Parts: sequence; C-alpha cells; structure tokens
Amino acid sequence: MLESWLLPLAAFLPLLLSPLAYALGKKHWKNAIWVMVGVSALEVTLTGWILFRAITGTALHFQSSLTGLGVLMCGDGFRALYAFIAAFMWLITSLVSLDYFGHGENRGRYALFTLMTLGMTVGLFLSDSFVTTFLFFECMSLMSYPWVAHEETPGALRAAQTYLYIAVIGGLCTLMGIALLPEGMATASYDTLAAPEGGMPLLPVILVLVGFAAKAGAFPLHIWLPKAHPVAPAPASALLSGMLTKTGVFGMLVITCRLMQGNAAWGDLIFRLGVITMLLGAVLAILSGNLKRTLACSSLSQIGFIMVGVGLLSLLPGENGLAAFGTVGHMVNHSLFKLTLFSCAGAIYLNTHELDLKKLQGYGRNKPLLMIPFAIAALGISGVPLLSGYLSKSLLHEGILELVHHLEHHGENAFIYQLSEKLFLLAGGMTFCYMTRLFIILFVKKNPDKQAEYDAEKKFLNPLPLIAILAAAVPVVVIGILPHVFETGMGMLSLPFLRAAEPVHLPVPYFSLENLKGAAISLGIGGLLVWLVSFLQKKKLPKVHFDLEDMVYRPLLALLCKVGGFLASLADRLTDCAVPLFRGLGRTFARACDGLMDSTAWLARKTVLSPKKESQPVPVGNRLTYALGTAADRLRGVKEDGVSYVSEFAALYEEFAKDRRKVTRSMSFGLMLFCLGLLVTLIYLLY
Repeated sequence: MLESWLLPLAAFLPLLLSPLAYALGKKHWKNAIWVMVGVSALEVTLTGWILFRAITGTALHFQSSLTGLGVLMCGDGFRALYAFIAAFMWLITSLVSLDYFGHGENRGRYALFTLMTLGMTVGLFLSDSFVTTFLFFECMSLMSYPWVAHEETPGALRAAQTYLYIAVIGGLCTLMGIALLPEGMATASYDTLAAPEGGMPLLPVILVLVGFAAKAGAFPLHIWLPKAHPVAPAPASALLSGMLTKTGVFGMLVITCRLMQGNAAWGDLIFRLGVITMLLGAVLAILSGNLKRTLACSSLSQIGFIMVGVGLLSLLPGENGLAAFGTVGHMVNHSLFKLTLFSCAGAIYLNTHELDLKKLQGYGRNKPLLMIPFAIAALGISGVPLLSGYLSKSLLHEGILELVHHLEHHGENAFIYQLSEKLFLLAGGMTFCYMTRLFIILFVKKNPDKQAEYDAEKKFLNPLPLIAILAAAVPVVVIGILPHVFETGMGMLSLPFLRAAEPVHLPVPYFSLENLKGAAISLGIGGLLVWLVSFLQKKKLPKVHFDLEDMVYRPLLALLCKVGGFLASLADRLTDCAVPLFRGLGRTFARACDGLMDSTAWLARKTVLSPKKESQPVPVGNRLTYALGTAADRLRGVKEDGVSYVSEFAALYEEFAKDRRKVTRSMSFGLMLFCLGLLVTLIYLLY
C-alpha cells in the first residue's frame, strides 16, 4: 500500500534534506534555521496523519529487506503518538533557535545534525523490530553527539566525550544482547514477540537493557545527563532531555511488555532502579547552582518516576491499567515540561550569557511573558492540580498503592513498596522544592548588582520564538483541565502496545480525594523543604561536590587499564620464557623418541625378529653355481688343494643368501618398502 511508505518517509525525509540546511546556512545562518523550521513543520504533518490513522484504528505498517535483515515499521497508537510529539518538539525548538543562534558559530552544522537526529528519532519510535530499533538508535546517538560538543569548549568536549563513551558502550551491550536473543526474535515484529515457554534467558535481556537505560539516563548510567545538558545549546538540551531520554524508555517498554511481561523479578528490578534514579536526580537538582544543570538533574529524577511506572507494568499483571496511563502520561508531560523550561532557560542565557543562579537572580522580574510559561511548566512538573503533571503522578502513585494492596491481600511482604510509596511522595516534594527555588531566584528575588539592567530589558525575545515558548506551555494546561479527553485518550491509545489491561474504573477518577490527598502531602513536603533549603543557605554550609564519573567510573576504568596492561606485560614475559622452555622440552622429547625407536628395534631383533641359529651345511649351491664351477674346473683344472670350483661357487652363493635373509627380515627393510610403496601411491595420485 502506497500510504505505508509514509513511515519510512517520515524517518528519512529529514535525513535527506539536512544537507540542504547546511548548504544554505553557508550563505546566511538563518537559512539553515528556516530549513529546520520547514522540515519540522512537514514532519508534524506527516506524523500527524500517521497518528490520525492510528486513532481511527487503521495503523500503518511497513516492511522492507533494505538491510538484508529487514526493516519493520509500525504506526500504531503509542508509537504514532510519540513520533508526533517528537516532530512537535523539533518544530518548537527550531523556532526558538531563530533567536538563540543570533550569535555564535557552526549554525549550519547544528542544523545539519539536528535534522538528521530528528529523522532517526522519528524512525526509532516507528520501528517494529529489535534490529530496526537498534539501527535508528545507534544513528540517533552518533548524530546527536555534535549537540553536546557544539560550543567546543573544554567542558563541552569533555561532556561530549562522556556522552559518546556511554552511547558506544551502551550500544555495544545492546547489540550483543540482540545477537543472543532466541532465534528469530531480533527480526520479528514486536506484535509477535512473547517470552519462550521455558522463560526468557536473562543475559540478553540485561544487555539490551543496558543500552536503553544509558540513553534514558537511569542510575547508574546517568552520568552523561547532568554534564551534557548544561553545555549543549538550550534548544538541543530541550530535545536531549525531553525526547532522546524517551527513546531509552521506549526500549525498556519493549523489553518489559514483550519479553518480560508479568515477570515480577524483572518489574522489581526496574522499579527499584526507578526509585533510586528518582531520588538521586531530585537531590542533585536541589544542590545544583546552575540553571541548566538543575533542569538536567530534574530530568534524571522524572525519568525515575517513569521507570517506576514501567516496573509496575510487570508487577501488576492484569491490574496495570492505571500504571500504563501514568507511565505514558508522564512521558508526554515530561517532554512538554522540559520543552518549555529549557526554552525559557535558553531565552535567559541568550540575554545574559550566564547560567549561575546567583548571577541570574531577579532576571525574570517584570517579564510576565517569560514568567508565565516557566511557572506553568514548573507547577506542572511539581504535580499541582489542574496541570498535566498532577494527573500522571497521581496515576503512578495510585499504581504503587494498588501493588501494596495486592501484596497485602495475598499475604506477601509489601514493606519495600510501602517505603517506596513514601519515597515517591518525598521525591514529588523535592521536585516542588527545586522548581520553587528556581522560580523564586529568577522571578521573585532582586539582584543587588544588576536589577536595574535586568528591569530595563523589555524585549528579551522576538515574537515568533516567544509564541513558540507559549505554545509549548499550552498543552500542559489543556491536558490538566481536560484529563478525560487527553490523558485517558493517550492511555487508551497506548494500551495495545503496552499489552496492559484497561483500568477497572472508567472514567478514571483523577480528582478523587485520595489523589488530591497525595498531591497535597507531596506539595506540603516540598514547602517544608523550600524553607529548610533556604535556612541552610543562610548558614553558608560548605559545598559538597560529588561526581560519580570523576570519583568512581574514571578511576575504575584507569584501574582496569592498569590491571590489563600488567596482565598483558606478564603474559608477554611468560611467552618469552616459555619459548626456550618448550624448545628444550621438545628437543628432549625428540631425543627420547629417537632413543626409544632404536631401543625398540634392538629389542625386536633380540626377541621377535631374532634370526634362527642354523647348522652350517655343506655348500651345495644351485644349478647355476654347479654349471659355473664345472666350467671353471675344465678350463683351469682342479685347485692345488684339491677343492673344486663347484664348492667355491656354492659357498659364495650360500653366504649371499644368508646376508639377503638378514636384510629382508630387518625392520629397516620393511620401512623402506613401505616408503617406496607410499611414494609410488603419491606419484600415482599426482599424475
């Protein structure tokens, strides 16, 4: 069907048009950005139609043998939804880039790799087999590397190095895991995948998870995320945080909902990693003094919330409808939050060239068009009711409570999940804490040094980028006000891909007393943390800097390199010593074998092949010796001693016969005959 070609077209069209952006950018940098805007708008149209077909129940499918292994693509509900959101985010960030890149270099290069990354990201979300997903995943990782290294400062290059290391190592692990999957699974459509009867082998699944978890920024592979976001351009940071991390979550969902469906141990692993990631990101965000680093650590924390939902999909088989709604909802909501927040951060950096929160204090005062979208996204991500974040967080919280109730009902120990429920509320409060702190610093407090300069700056963005930022914040409000249309709609659309059950209660009671109570507790904890952090800041406590990469990973890698070098050097020396040793042993063994053969031959001659002792008969000769002897007697006469020549010739013949018997009975003669026969055989075979 011709319409099915829309799927590969959506993936490869930005890739094909990206050189055009680079070429036009050589003449004027805005040409490159306008190509980005145009291609992104075209992608919104294409993916919008694919999403419409999925909503109407006629999802598009595509299959090709382009790579030899086959490229499978599908535009069903969840995949079409996220391909559309990706295109929408690229359009918004492209519009913001019209102002952001007014100063700087390498803008054509940025446009080139941004469009290439767009195509690979859309292709990844529309992929329908592990091989297809891996191809798009690796291309996307490599093509997004220039985002992190864009500024080419020492910090940017080091962060890009970390990003590339994690991407390559994660990709290799994923490739190895895909190669180890049971036969046929790597190239099979996701709709046909299921765990084998004997259970899914754990090693390949863990290896595949490593690559996807690294891209998602899950603990302990999160180290690239807080480093890459602050150094990348703000539009790229929005995409790294809001979209590329979701490609990793996409992979986790495929594994969890296809290969490990209903596996409680697997769900528990993802759940616990999610709780750790959720808390770690929140703590790092509170301790951060850099605007974009705070938002990056916030992304780390929100990925933890999403992973909690992914874990619940396996922990609650048959009752995971709310968890599925919450997981998909928070993925979408987080993408929208970070699109708005990083775009606002880009506007602030564009005008101040600062990211230090102390120096940015008071910048947003008297700038309502910047304050409003920032406040909407900040309150939304904090879980304030009537905004979209409240809906997804409430559903995830309700999913944890359902799990606790399920375990208690069956008499199982639910302590770890009861504790996790409290930590979930705590992490939500910490989110409100660091977002409130950011808002107060940027929009409430006054800057003792630059406030007059900040207040005098009325125009901080041109109309089009400003409209784009406001447009990014609108869905946060619309989804929050109309949850039964959008939150429920996205959830129902995604249930077939997630293989999840429908929620027991439809319509979902989003604003039930239990959900409002949970939100109130979380926000109350956040308010107390805001006061506590403010109090501790007045005490001017010493800063504690903890970098997992510098303090653990890099020293560990250096140690491994040293250990490997030592083992290689030791092996080299052992080889040098082993050669003479083996040479001497070989020489001794050869001599022993030679002596053994001689001894064997001597022993055989003395025993089995020993000649028989015969009496010495009178030589009689044969007819030839008799005839020769008689002729000699007649010619020369009988010898003086009376001995006839007949007897002489007979004696010579007997001596010759005796020597011939010795030779023919020896082992050497047998070997000679064997070699001669072998030689004749070889000559016959050759010629």
